Amino acid sequence: MLYKEGKMLLRAMILSGNVGEFKEFDRLTGAEQAGYSVNFAVFDLHTAEKYNVQVVDGFDRLGTLKQMRRDKRSIDELRAEAERLEAELPPAMTVVGLEVLRMKGKSASYLTLVCRFAQIEVPESSIPATPAAA
Repeated sequence: MLYKEGKMLLRAMILSGNVGEFKEFDRLTGAEQAGYSVNFAVFDLHTAEKYNVQVVDGFDRLGTLKQMRRDKRSIDELRAEAERLEAELPPAMTVVGLEVLRMKGKSASYLTLVCRFAQIEVPESSIPATPAAA
């Protein structure tokens, strides 16, 4: 990770990604609802660390899915939209710039970085050069 303009940035290679479904409860009614999150396993090209990342912004279809949930659409409609969103995720080995918004988790082994796609360029020069083959 590196810092630029007061932001924590991550230049990462996507290892895998999915749209996860989880259960939560309506605060007013207590009714069970399905929630969705976009999750990636990424490799930080600067520090050679692997991170679990939840992306909360940057996919139009994610906004649509959240709105459908607020409109109390059926679980089948939500799952169909989640499948379409998953089909739009960047493929493995794609290099992306991420801005870390916060971290969640109680210990380092269970840490998830909550991110959005970086709105500023993450410099490639921060990536250590690989040694030449001998």
